[in-house]
Amino acid sequence: MHHLVIGEGQIGREIIARALEDGDTVTVLRRSEGDPAPGVRRVRGDVLDPDALAAALEGADAVQACFHAPYDARVWARDLPPRELAVLDAAAARDIPVVLPESMYGFQGGSRDLREGAAPSPLDAKGEVRIALLEQRRAHAARTLSIIAADLVGPTTMGTGASVACAMVIEPILAGRRPVLFGAPDVPHTLTFVPDLARAMLHAARHADRLTAPDDGDAVLHAPSAPARTQRELMTAASEMLDRADRRPWRIPRWSVRALSGVSTFARELAGISELWYAPCVLHPGVLTTEEGLAATPWEEALRRTADLPIAPVSTSECAAP
Repeated sequence: MHHLVIGEGQIGREIIARALEDGDTVTVLRRSEGDPAPGVRRVRGDVLDPDALAAALEGADAVQACFHAPYDARVWARDLPPRELAVLDAAAARDIPVVLPESMYGFQGGSRDLREGAAPSPLDAKGEVRIALLEQRRAHAARTLSIIAADLVGPTTMGTGASVACAMVIEPILAGRRPVLFGAPDVPHTLTFVPDLARAMLHAARHADRLTAPDDGDAVLHAPSAPARTQRELMTAASEMLDRADRRPWRIPRWSVRALSGVSTFARELAGISELWYAPCVLHPGVLTTEEGLAATPWEEALRRTADLPIAPVSTSECAAP
């Protein structure tokens, strides 16, 4: 299968690596130059440039739309709908599916116990943008598969500042500093391992006809994710794995984020999703896991691979039945 990957960030890079490992081929569309790689064809341009998009779509069997915009709801509302629409129009004209990563922001009100197929429940402007995008996909003639993930962890998330678990917990502990705690330490919070998300998005592309609804050609599915654990468990496990002292974290008071919302874009946007961190945030398995057989990577293994630590081998005795 030949995938057009638009965007080469933390998700796009993992999709490219996994697709090549599976024997597929890839075209990458991005606005800046990228490094050459076997099996990867590169097109430089923007999705809003019809010529660049058409050139990138040559030979594609599916689109993996991984582009995003700066972390600002106003920018999202301005930039993302027309960019997605350009991709949907081009894909519909070629009768190929579009697979997109999706967040829990549009379902924040129900995030304490989020089941696949839940009604939208945005609590901030970012969530409203995400729901508007989902509605645009549903109404469009293109076949679309939106894969909902929780906060991401994985090797490609390290150093990006885009993952709370990495930027505030794993990276400070790795550097010998105290972790930073935003939210309640003892409520369960699902983490999605980026390689599991990439595997799910590739599977969705390969089986789009079966997974999309026959009436509108749309699907909103949950990425395979390990059972939710608390931030306290994350800090303790990361400290142990990295052979660091389990130090008391710096805490970011909720009131301070709200107080800074008027002068800081990041504070405003973080305050908008605070319910995801101060209350349980549980993404339950959906059909990709229960029917398609895509199991999530175990939580501890995902943390080890995120921190680039070796996975301990399982002994024969540990595999034996009791």
